Order: sequence, then structure tokens, then C-alpha cells
Amino acid sequence: MSFPPGTTKRIFLCLASAALVILSFPNYLELTLLPKTAFLGWIALVPFFWALEGVPVRQGAFLGWVFGFAQFGGILYWVGQIEAAKGLSWLGWFALVLYLSLYPLVFGFLFSLLKRVSLGPWVPPVLWVGLEYLRGTHPWGGFSWGELGYSQAPYPSILTFTAWFGVHGLTFLMVWFNAMAAEGLSAVLQGREGRWSRSLMPFFVLGMVWVYGSLEIDRSAFEKKGTVAMLQASIPQAEKWSKANETATLQRFGKLVKGLGDPVPDLVLWPETAAPDFLSWSPDALRRVERIIKGSRTYHLVGCLDAARGARDPKTLSYNAAMAFDPDGRPSGAYHKRHLVPFGEFVPFQKYIRFLGPVIGDLGNFDRGARYELFRAKGFTYTPLICYEVIFPEDVSAAIRTGADSLVNISNDAWYGRTASAYQHAAMAVVRSAEQHKPLLRCSNAGICLATDPFGKVLGSTRLDEVRTFISDVLVLKGAGTFYSRHGDWLPWTCLVVTAFLLVLGRVRAVGDGEE
Repeated sequence: MSFPPGTTKRIFLCLASAALVILSFPNYLELTLLPKTAFLGWIALVPFFWALEGVPVRQGAFLGWVFGFAQFGGILYWVGQIEAAKGLSWLGWFALVLYLSLYPLVFGFLFSLLKRVSLGPWVPPVLWVGLEYLRGTHPWGGFSWGELGYSQAPYPSILTFTAWFGVHGLTFLMVWFNAMAAEGLSAVLQGREGRWSRSLMPFFVLGMVWVYGSLEIDRSAFEKKGTVAMLQASIPQAEKWSKANETATLQRFGKLVKGLGDPVPDLVLWPETAAPDFLSWSPDALRRVERIIKGSRTYHLVGCLDAARGARDPKTLSYNAAMAFDPDGRPSGAYHKRHLVPFGEFVPFQKYIRFLGPVIGDLGNFDRGARYELFRAKGFTYTPLICYEVIFPEDVSAAIRTGADSLVNISNDAWYGRTASAYQHAAMAVVRSAEQHKPLLRCSNAGICLATDPFGKVLGSTRLDEVRTFISDVLVLKGAGTFYSRHGDWLPWTCLVVTAFLLVLGRVRAVGDGEE
């Protein structure tokens, strides 16, 4: 494959953009929930857009792939460090990053293809968001990790934009800002007419969004509905699933519960699979958990496993679950996880990859839950989501439609050790809070535990591998939900329709110009 002169420089620009995107997220250089470099997301794509200026279609696709592989490779470096993958983790990292980089490849291809359609800086965000929506929903429910809008979790005033348009809307705004900045800076450097208006317009729009968000937060009144305690036992992954350590594990949680103090919180959250057993089918383990809860005299939500007989199929169904308990220690309901992790909780095409042998045997084989649940604590209601589910905006919208006051997320990010994974995961959950105007109450085995107000402002959080109980207020915003919670992902669907229209228009113009 041969490219015109200057390709090396364009590749360097793509790599520079990828580095800026990586730094805008929690990363291996700054292990924190709210990185100081998050603002870089607003200029990260400028070098990439410069690289795509005036290139042919084939080169645009190649440059998109270079950018995508470098970006996703850096953001998802932690995938290569999963010990449970038995040495295949870096192969899994390569396959995942290679797949994800196809979306920027298609973006580069379409961007270069549509150069004859002169619609200015609105074309890039339309193409970008349409592709991000497809990436986040397909296949097997999609994988939206690394979408640009999630990098803005540190800024509640900016996150107010998601209450109208979701995270895809924030991504749209950021890509438009980058496209405008790239065009404006080029005009300034080349001394073109109107250069300053092009350069300053995106900053004016961003300033308006920031001011609007700040004013909305300032004039909103929260109501304290209660308190919640999150138990972070930080049990190493190697010990967590050992049957010999089950009693010791429950003793560690029992010690944290005994230390709750007075007054007792209105709800106590245990992390995902805190009770590493099929709890309702294990009388001894259930009795131990009930004794711990009864002694605390408050409501609990316990991550565990569960099983049930199928309604139409006699086989036993197994679930990753969360079980709610009343203050008297009795179970009051269970939620079964609905959005399962491919190759973690179920194996697509399992019969075709049996050659992987014991690796497949170590992966989960759970069934999908039937519905979202509404649970009650003293003073407020909540709906639980387990781990991975919280990164999907449509799942959270469906769960919130139960009528819950707050959003609970229980997780276990200990699989990835002391990497940026836990921080990235928590940041995505924070954006869900802002989209729905619901407080987020998040409990994770080894961290990050946190609580937010209804605008996604982090009220407090834990550090990785701490052993502690984190307690926070539950602040609720009165109202009927957000525009996004009522209308959903109309924006990315519109982007897909507009993309199709642009492709037709581009082909018509090509025919008219005699290129066919």
C-alpha cells in the first residue's frame, strides 16, 4: 500500500490525537476518578482532523484506523492484565482493540468520501455519533468504553448537557467543538478571512453550556432522603471464589457491618458477588448473611449468585444477582442481571471455540434476568444495576422507569488490579447519574465506591484496595425526570439517518461531476 508524500506527518498527528484522548480519561499516568487532564478532550481531535484534510478515501480510512488503534489500545491497556485469562489476556486486548479501531477507520473513510458535501463542521459529529451509537449497541449489546463524552465526568456543569441529549449529545458537542477548533486554528495560521470568528465560536458555545449548567445546579434544591453505607472489603480476586475462604469472606463483611455505628444508615450496600454462593439455595450461607443483617437493624442489598427453575424449561437457570433484605434479616426480593458481559458471563459462539478448552470452562455461563426491580429502603427507593450494566444508557433509562428515587450500582473491578479500569468504569456511572438526574450510589469490592448528587457531582469516593465503610447522604431532586430519560437516543438515530442522506447526496454529486 502506497500513500502520497506527507503520510508520516499525518500518522504523527493521529498518534498525537490518540494520546490526548487517552489523557482525557483516567489513565495509567493519573489513576484518579476525576483527572485534571479531562479538559484535553475538547482539543484532542484537532490533530486528527488536520491529518484528514484533503486525503483520498483509502488514506482517510488508514489514518482513522491508526488513530483508533492507538486510542483504544491506550485506554483499554488494562484488558491485557486480566490474570484469569490464563496468558491470553494480551491476545484478547489485541482482538478487542483491533475490532474497536474499525469504527474510526469507517469514520476516516466516510469523512474523506463526503469531502464533496460542503456542510462544514457539522459533518464530523454526525458521522462520529452515529458510529459511536452502533459501537455501543452492537453486537451482543455493544461496548461503549472510551466514548469521548465520558471523559467529562469531572465537570457537573458540562454534564447537565446529557440530561437533554445523553452522553451521545455531549460527544456530539465535543466533536463539533474539535472540528470547529481545527478549522479555526487552520484559518488563523493561514491568515484567512473570518479566522477569529471561526476560532472563538466554539469557545462561546462551550461557555454558554457551562453557564447554563452552573445556573441550573445553583437554582436546584435537593432533598435528603436518607443515608447509605457502602462496604468495601477489598477481597483479592484469587481468594474471592475459593470455597475455603467463603466463611472468612462473610466474616469480613460482618465486621464492616458491626462497625456501622449510630445512627444506622438507611441502606447498606454489599458489592457484586459479596456472598460468592447461590445464596437462596445455600441454607448455611443464607443463615450467616441473615444474622449479620438482623444485627444491624437496617435494609441491605447483597451481591450474590441465584438460581431458579425455568418457567417453560425444566433446567435450572443461574444468575448474577443482588438480593434485598429487610431489617429483620429476611430476603424481600432479588434482581437478576440483564446485560451480561460477553466472554465473561456468557460465551458467544461457544460451540465453535471449544478448542480453547479450560479457558472457556473458567468463563461464566449465566442466564439473563427478566426485568428491572424497584426496592425500598427507609425513606427512599432504588433500582439496582450490576457492574457492566451501568455503562449502557438505555439500560439505565429502562431501570429508572421503575420509578426509583436513586440508582444503585454494585460491582467488582478487582479483576483488573490497580489499573485505570475501575476509575474509568466509575466515571461512566457518574455520567448515568447526570443523564437521569438521579443520585448514584456505587459499591465495588475493591473500589471505587462513591455517591453523587443528581447532577453527577461526586460527593465522596474511596480509593482502590481500601478496606472501609463509605457513608453518604442520599440527595434527591424533585421532578419528572429528564428530557433524555423520556425521549432516549433520538439524537444518534438522527445522525444515522443524516449520514445515509449525506452518502446519497455525495453519490449524486459524484455522478453530476462525472466521476462515475
